[in-house]
Amino acid sequence: MNIVLPFDVIATDLDGTFLSETKQIPEINSRAVRLAGELGMPTVFATGRPLRWLRSLDDLALPGNWVIASNGAVTMHLATGQITAVHTMDPATALAVAQQIRAKLPNCGYAVEYAHRWGAEPGYPRRLDDAQADRLGTLPDLFTLEPVVKLLLLDPTNPTDRLAAAVEPIVAGRLTVTFSYVAQAGMLELSAPGVSKALALQDLLDRLGLTPQRLIAFGDMPNDLAMLRLAGQAYAMAGSHPSLLAAGYPIAGPNNEAAVGRTLLRILGQSDQPGAGHPLVGRPPAGATIDP
Repeated sequence: MNIVLPFDVIATDLDGTFLSETKQIPEINSRAVRLAGELGMPTVFATGRPLRWLRSLDDLALPGNWVIASNGAVTMHLATGQITAVHTMDPATALAVAQQIRAKLPNCGYAVEYAHRWGAEPGYPRRLDDAQADRLGTLPDLFTLEPVVKLLLLDPTNPTDRLAAAVEPIVAGRLTVTFSYVAQAGMLELSAPGVSKALALQDLLDRLGLTPQRLIAFGDMPNDLAMLRLAGQAYAMAGSHPSLLAAGYPIAGPNNEAAVGRTLLRILGQSDQPGAGHPLVGRPPAGATIDP
């Protein structure tokens, strides 16, 4: 007999979702992803982070696993490091939009993400554990050095949600505007029009011969919304941005309690207790069907 599993592929955001608040991978999350790999189910880590911020995934670079970085602008096979898709920004459009935003919000600063490196205007602050920017210069200069996959806008005078509300009418659909965390000094992430985690994920599913109806996805911020809408099963995290909570997705639980891994193991009928094994023997996982 053949066990038909309740999903074929996993997609999960990282910060606030798969990672703990200390940016570590909880053991239960790691165990769930490894079980999925043993069952032939790929995990796609879909994040706003650039590729250089993904060393924490080295231990989960299983043959079937992928990463979608920079909010869908870059897709990479984790085990081989092969980049299979890159969506770059049109410099003329991005620079025109940036100039119009700065005319309305004169305190804002810009940085850019390339596929593997980043550049910034002088004085733009480092983020998280970033090293000094690889490139420093004016925004027009930064766009001439390498193809840009993401434009970062930081305004120390506007909280994130208020900043997004001010910027979106200026952009008017010429770029994709989103954000992945909320702070008093708001930061927005701008990509080429139409670029999102969902776009990259759909392209990857097509490549793998999989369907979104058999996708289970987890997220916590506005840059995850399109991905959750794409998935056949979708979960928001406890403490998610109000836009996700308003969408009515079931709550997986807190990221600090390994809610992604616990949810996956529960659906697969496996124990989430520390040190528990996970052989699928004796009975099918919860929710599975059996073909004779």
